[in-house]
Amino acid sequence: MAKDPSGSEEHEHEIPEAAGEGVNENAFSFGPPTESIVAQEVEGGDSALPGESSGTGGDPSSENRTLADAVGIPSGDIREPEATISDADPLSTESPAPTEAIAAVNNAGAAEIPVQAPDPGHGSTTRDAAQGNASFFPAAEGFGGGAAPVESGKRRRRRWPWITALVVALLAGGYVGAGYYFADRVPSGTTIAGIKLGGLDRDNAIKQLDEGIGDQLTTPVQVVATKDGKPVTVNPADYSLGIDKEATLDSVVGFSLDPTRLWAHLTGGKVVDPVLTHDDEQLTALVQDLAKKADTTPVDAKLAFEGTKPTVTPATLGSKLDIEETQKVLSTQILSLDQPIELPAESVDPAITTETAENAVAELAEPLVSEKVSVMVDEQLVEITPEQLAAAASFSADGDKLVLAMDGGSLGDEVRKAIPDAFKAGVDARIEIANHTTPTVVPSEDGIGIDDAELAKKVGDVGVTTDRTVEVETTSVPAEFTTEDANAMGIKEVISSIETPLTDDSVRTINLEVGTQTITNTLVKPDETFSLTEALGPIDAEHGFVSSGVVSNGFNSEAMGGGLSQLSTNTFNIGYLAGLTDVEHQPHSKYFERYPMGREATLWDGSIDMRWKNNTPYGVVIDTWVAGGEVHSQLWSTKYWDVETDTSAPYAYVQASTKNNPAADCVPSNYTEPGFTVTVSRTISHDGVVNEEDSGSYNWTYQPTHAVTCN
Repeated sequence: MAKDPSGSEEHEHEIPEAAGEGVNENAFSFGPPTESIVAQEVEGGDSALPGESSGTGGDPSSENRTLADAVGIPSGDIREPEATISDADPLSTESPAPTEAIAAVNNAGAAEIPVQAPDPGHGSTTRDAAQGNASFFPAAEGFGGGAAPVESGKRRRRRWPWITALVVALLAGGYVGAGYYFADRVPSGTTIAGIKLGGLDRDNAIKQLDEGIGDQLTTPVQVVATKDGKPVTVNPADYSLGIDKEATLDSVVGFSLDPTRLWAHLTGGKVVDPVLTHDDEQLTALVQDLAKKADTTPVDAKLAFEGTKPTVTPATLGSKLDIEETQKVLSTQILSLDQPIELPAESVDPAITTETAENAVAELAEPLVSEKVSVMVDEQLVEITPEQLAAAASFSADGDKLVLAMDGGSLGDEVRKAIPDAFKAGVDARIEIANHTTPTVVPSEDGIGIDDAELAKKVGDVGVTTDRTVEVETTSVPAEFTTEDANAMGIKEVISSIETPLTDDSVRTINLEVGTQTITNTLVKPDETFSLTEALGPIDAEHGFVSSGVVSNGFNSEAMGGGLSQLSTNTFNIGYLAGLTDVEHQPHSKYFERYPMGREATLWDGSIDMRWKNNTPYGVVIDTWVAGGEVHSQLWSTKYWDVETDTSAPYAYVQASTKNNPAADCVPSNYTEPGFTVTVSRTISHDGVVNEEDSGSYNWTYQPTHAVTCN
């Protein structure tokens, strides 16, 4: 077997010189085996494969013969083909060797390769003696003037994918070219933050942004965050809003294959959001502050009676600012949106809707007042009318439902009024200071009554049914303030006291005796406030009081209850010295030596009161009486506060003069005293910790005691 000059092995079947007989030499050319074999029409008609007749009905030995017969390849030497020429890739550079291809043609039962004899003088047949390989080159139109080959329908059908691919490639190339063409400019009609940038290149666009964006970053913007639609302002500078110009322009300038970008260049741009920067912490704080102002709590529907008519107050939706979305709007879109910018918010449903309340009308309210409810108390009948039922009824939310609640106290009072003989009121315990030396608890007494809570539940249960009768039994009922309660008050020792001398006015003393007897043994519980005018009650003759001397408009006069200012001074001092909270007191306009300077209090029914609040964990009991020419006052409790007081020496003296008193009861006087100012201070502490709220000082200025003349 011969070798070609390159060292490759020759094909087994070499076409002999004699093979040219009977074959037009111009029909084929011989070349390297790597070239594709293209059969042409053989002069005289189509060729046919073995076993098939030609289109003219000729013999296989005639001009219509197979290509294998034409080249004289013995059929026994032909190998089984791997693929037919018709199945080969028409553009492949790795075609089968000539002998293999020919064998494939002879053995393919379904394919025909027509061979046409070329015009004389056009096609050529050559032999490469150096390589010994046959290669076939069809004479093509345009090369030597030969006729173009007639291709089969199957080959023509296989060309369309390559045409399509070529068209797609051309379109793709044009698309990419357009991307490059428009890469260096902003699409026409493009605006960013209201600044027109269409048609500008990148550098000029950045310059235009610099000139136009500056004020927008510090100008307040109107936003709507509240349910009422009232706009408020937000200043972008409060969260350090800035613009990333490079990133902003990246979205409209530069090479891109994004179809929307190219479409914008062709049809015109649009409003583009700038790429903004901000301070996260500042923005979060600002939005949370907006939410506090904007968020509204939903209001549940209400159901109540007006008389015996149930009335529904409709529910109201709440509103909650969407924190995350609001941050997104303020950090990315604030410069692009029209003002006022409506910030995103979510509706918040109430727990009790209007529909729920309306259902409760039919299910609860209307049945309750449809008729009376009968209450049997130890075989005594009491009828609760619809009006009384409505007055005692209320409706409250339980999850997403309304439930009926009845006021036991109100219903119990109606029953007690109807059959008073069936009940006995309890007697509260009392704390008395025996002989002004010994705290004594007077025990409480239980009463006879009914369980109001039980009554309320039973009436509520039957009020929405047709069986409208309930039974309750009387039982022992504890007093409101029991013996145990009294013992827990901690009344065991005197924590403050004062004595002030009486005057020689015996009428005035009557008022002090009545007053001290009225308020002595008064218990003030923790956090309760003592009011002297309330404790005294009506200051009139019916309650034992008389008219006596008072100071009115700077002059001495008379009024009912004159002298009670001394009791006011005493009760003020026992509270002040015990460290209790000074709620209200007013010293006299003139100084009286019988009282502590600056630490005294007047009283005028209906206008000037004396009040202090019990700021200790224990009860306090007032013990006061008149004896030995003095008014005595003590406060009993358990010591809680350590108290230090101080009164300055008088200062800022004002000399007296003579004043005329036009009153009918004027009494002339030549007595004078100068006026002055004093400062009173107090420090209160417990276990070494100062009570700053109740510690402190105040100044009081006494007016001079002028000489008095009368008309």
